[in-house]
Amino acid sequence: MKSVFLYAYDKQNLGDDLFIHTICNRYPKVKFYLWTDKENKANFRRVKNLIVVDEKNSRMLRMLKKIRPSLLSRYEYHLKKKSKAVVYIGGSIFMEYESWQGTIDWWTYLTDHFPTLALGCNFGPYKSEEYREGLTKIFEKMTDVCFRDNYSHALFPSMPTVRKAPDILFSYPIPKVEVEEKTLFVSPINCLMRGEGAHVSLTDYNDSYLDNLSDLLKEYLADGYTITLSSFSKKEGDEEAIASLREKMGVPDTDSRVKNLFYDGTNEQDLLSALARAEGVVATRFHAAILAIAAQRPVLPIVYSDKTLHVLEDIGFSGRVLDLRRGDKITFEEAQTNFVALKLPDNHRLAKDAEGHFAKLDEMLL
Repeated sequence: MKSVFLYAYDKQNLGDDLFIHTICNRYPKVKFYLWTDKENKANFRRVKNLIVVDEKNSRMLRMLKKIRPSLLSRYEYHLKKKSKAVVYIGGSIFMEYESWQGTIDWWTYLTDHFPTLALGCNFGPYKSEEYREGLTKIFEKMTDVCFRDNYSHALFPSMPTVRKAPDILFSYPIPKVEVEEKTLFVSPINCLMRGEGAHVSLTDYNDSYLDNLSDLLKEYLADGYTITLSSFSKKEGDEEAIASLREKMGVPDTDSRVKNLFYDGTNEQDLLSALARAEGVVATRFHAAILAIAAQRPVLPIVYSDKTLHVLEDIGFSGRVLDLRRGDKITFEEAQTNFVALKLPDNHRLAKDAEGHFAKLDEMLL
């Protein structure tokens, strides 16, 4: 049985978890190894071809570490060496941090020892040309790099190992449900806990973002809407952002007009169904916008990063887009232009094109 050593953002984030589901479901006869923790063993227990390697709770690995700490790294090396490929599937995996030389060293080690692929990603934000040049040399040695936006692709022109396809989750199967009138699905973020690499912090935008969003949602409540506030990631502070948003809106947890729906690592279908049922989606989370378009639900994107702007531009999104970094405000009437009159991009074409991320891996595994 063929195997793949998998890297992914493993901190219980809906979008990244759906990446893991997607790649494992695409290759049901391939065994995937994910070196992570006990929590993810529970989260992915339904994914039969995913083996969660948990060094803290595995009796065998604890024994190896006790005998000699280096045996643990040797075992990890063994798993990678026997695999057909090492695959990093993720979005913003090439952001520049202050310690970017360590990033270069890590990728250098992988590409020097194993067939290495990076799928579903974007490049940056980055500041130093040295960082981009360092990764250029890495990409030349990689088996495949497939970006999800034209901006990232254009930074590495004429490189045969670098390709581009729309975001992987455009191809994710969305539950078929009836749309409920006068409903909104809202995915906030916690600006106090988010940044874009070493050079971009969102902390200063937190108050204006929550104020503007709460003002808009209060208008929808006044018009008779019910609202689902959805957390995509507890560890990134979405639940705290929802609590702050409810406080600013003046709606306690007992107010049935506003429901909380929190991702817990296992209830992805509940969130996807709620999104697909909504008359409109207010998406600050990047993948809330992607999944809304995949579900053909009208969406109002609130962007916190240029990565969202790049992807929306690539797919020809023609609706209104708010930028929380500019403190953009929008009225009920203006938001309704996205929800009533917006022509969405062709989700069938996007779904087909998004599968292009796996073109090289298909050659290796199928």
